[in-house]
Amino acid sequence: MYPISPLYADYLKRLDREFLVKVKINGEDYTNASIVEFSIENNLTLSEGFEIGTAIPSKLTIKLRVKNEIPANAKVIPYLALSLEGMTWLEAVYPWQDMDIPWAAAATEWMPLGEFYVDNREKINDVWTFTCYDKLVFADVAYISQLRYPATQKAVWDEICNRLGFKYDSSVVINPSYQIQAGPAGYTCRQVLSYIAGANVASVYVSKDGIIRFKRFSANDPAVFDMTTADYFRVKLTNPVKSFSRIVVTYNTEDGLTYEAGKGDENHTLQIENPFMTQTMVNNLQAALNGFSYLPLDMDSRGFPHLDQGDIIGFAQQEDSTWLETVTSWADTHIPWDGIVKYKSIILNQVMSFKGGLKLTINAPSVSEQQSEFALEGSLSQQVNRLNQNAVRYGKPYYGITHSRTEGFVVEREDHKSKLTLNSDKMDWQVNGQSTLYYDAWANKLKFNGHLEAASGTFSGDLQAAGGTFTGTLRGVDGVFTGNLSAVGGTFTGTLVGVNGTFSGTVKAGRVEGGEIIGSYIEGADILGSRIKTAAYGDRIELDRDGFVYYDSSNSRRVALGTNTMGGISGHTYYNSSGQPLGLIYALSNDLAVIGNRSLLLAANGGLIYLQGTVQFTGSVIGLNLGIGQISGLESRLAAIEYALNNHTHSVTLPTHNHGNNANQNWGGTFTTSRP
Repeated sequence: MYPISPLYADYLKRLDREFLVKVKINGEDYTNASIVEFSIENNLTLSEGFEIGTAIPSKLTIKLRVKNEIPANAKVIPYLALSLEGMTWLEAVYPWQDMDIPWAAAATEWMPLGEFYVDNREKINDVWTFTCYDKLVFADVAYISQLRYPATQKAVWDEICNRLGFKYDSSVVINPSYQIQAGPAGYTCRQVLSYIAGANVASVYVSKDGIIRFKRFSANDPAVFDMTTADYFRVKLTNPVKSFSRIVVTYNTEDGLTYEAGKGDENHTLQIENPFMTQTMVNNLQAALNGFSYLPLDMDSRGFPHLDQGDIIGFAQQEDSTWLETVTSWADTHIPWDGIVKYKSIILNQVMSFKGGLKLTINAPSVSEQQSEFALEGSLSQQVNRLNQNAVRYGKPYYGITHSRTEGFVVEREDHKSKLTLNSDKMDWQVNGQSTLYYDAWANKLKFNGHLEAASGTFSGDLQAAGGTFTGTLRGVDGVFTGNLSAVGGTFTGTLVGVNGTFSGTVKAGRVEGGEIIGSYIEGADILGSRIKTAAYGDRIELDRDGFVYYDSSNSRRVALGTNTMGGISGHTYYNSSGQPLGLIYALSNDLAVIGNRSLLLAANGGLIYLQGTVQFTGSVIGLNLGIGQISGLESRLAAIEYALNNHTHSVTLPTHNHGNNANQNWGGTFTTSRP
């Protein structure tokens, strides 16, 4: 059950409640002015009875009047609140510190009803109908694991959730000792999630806030919500109380192999299909579910949006009768004096619909006892079932082996990395989707695309290539070629490696072209090839038609030498350890350029840097440290200025004056200053 505030819970019980709705689509809010109606369907089972280990996407169907186009797979979140317009101070009986109600909104908190994604749309007149599903629909993709097996169920669960971007909460509890022995090839991510949940006594669902959760089951779960007779319109008890004491798990559907735990007839047996379970897991499952029971029912009630699929609910039903109508004995009559009988059941399916008001339909189906006890097979059914168990069927995998009319006999790894196909016309051995060994019976040709290695043995005849290309490796572990190794025609594109032995003659070639040539000494007029390397990887130098490149031990390009014919330049380019270009030296028609992509350092350790010719700075110069004597003419010019300043004098003439006082002596004349 989704957590709500006490205020929200109280107003849900009121008969005069008024709902406020909105929906957020790709971050944009649409109010009740745009919403015509909607319904949300949540399921823990799609069969006629109780199931465990399910992962069923919830479904939203909403009708809107919208002007803007809603993009494909848009995220849709409906919200529901309760109006507080009619609330008075006398009705506000809640603690002040617990209330978080904005004064302007006059409403409870907005409760999300789930996160959905648009799957289908239809427009009738001006109303759009959008069909949406929650994020479990994105798990309907093939699961290809990168783990090493055996692997724990927790590791597999985390790998799927991380790949799909799913977040889960503390309700997801997976037994750390539970393992999956081999890679679960052929299953979707949603199937694997449901199988893991089933092994851990749970089913998977997406909560209203978009978080993946487990709904765990046990025999003594209490009711999380109680309904009175005023909370529902109709309730129908469809079968007697359903309980389980025996578990049967089919782990191999092809051969009908099962594990069992507990005791009981078919009516009290829970049937499960789960290829990952073991006998220990089945025993633990039976111990957790032994005595689990629920009352099958159909109910139409007022809307309670905080209820989740899997919630245990209690409800009361009026079952009074008169004394004359009571036909049971006094000891066997268990009707309370007020006639209100209380029951407990579980929400296995629910549909919540909004059309101005909120309505909830709850369903807890079960298989009737008669169906469980009298599921008899006729003679024809027995023969068909026996045929299904014993016959080998086309297209069905049997531990990695299948056969069909089109391909014949096929052996394939679970992770699809290798596949072998055999029939009367061909043999095809594929690795990572590429044919490595292929025999064409009609053409009588065997093609091998790999490394051909002979630990011993002798070619007694002539090894010749009349045509075609040898792309593998020809290796001689030991032995000596005593004759002449020559090629009348054709091209040798593989690698010729001499582990030991001696070429006793002279190896000469007018032209050696293509592939790799590894040896201590090669004599030839021309060596033409796509690439020449000093090593296969690590520290090496490579030479090809584009130029010369040096690679460091981390396989990063560090220095390149070549010509750019389009730009008309040639030169060096230098790279850092991450392969990013830091600078280059190149020649144009009249200039030699040295450029640093970031900074450029010119340094002489213990010597001088000489710049011959005129130096022109087109930008600012910083950090220049020069002595006066190092700048031509500057020292003598400063000495002349110093001499002129030290020998300078001048005269000042003041007129005769007495400062305006006739009593003072008139004073004035010409005065010469001293030297500084």
